[in-house]
Amino acid sequence: NFPAPKPLDIRVPNFPADETKGFHQVPFASTVFIERSDFKEESEPGYKRLASGQPVGLRHTGYVIELQNIVRGSSGCVERLEVTCRRADAGEKPKAFIHWVSQPLVCEIRLYECLFQHKNPEDPVEVPGGFLSDLNPIVFNRTVTLKEDPGKI
Repeated sequence: NFPAPKPLDIRVPNFPADETKGFHQVPFASTVFIERSDFKEESEPGYKRLASGQPVGLRHTGYVIELQNIVRGSSGCVERLEVTCRRADAGEKPKAFIHWVSQPLVCEIRLYECLFQHKNPEDPVEVPGGFLSDLNPIVFNRTVTLKEDPGKI
């Protein structure tokens, strides 16, 4: 029950803690991606994100989603969630607001380990051989994909 016939443009601050640093537009469409950690099939005490019977707000949109159905793939894993959407002011205030992305760009992200093996590589007591002797031999670990908000380009 997406509230509009076409995607909405949501104005999002570049730095939420300091709105004087500007804004960018983010599309908000009927398909929304959330972080896996923002959903649990069964709510636990203290868990405030999306769960059965526990709606959440979508940050910066003014909308709340509530779980209706869990769709599983052939392996039994959660494939997608079907939710209903309502204005945040049309009902009880949700316990939490979560990050989301709609119409994302797929990005390749490289995760690195620390460059040095010690916290203070220039400390002669901690690293007697100097910082060059403290280089981590395995700096590059892995590449992952990420869905990123297209308004940041």
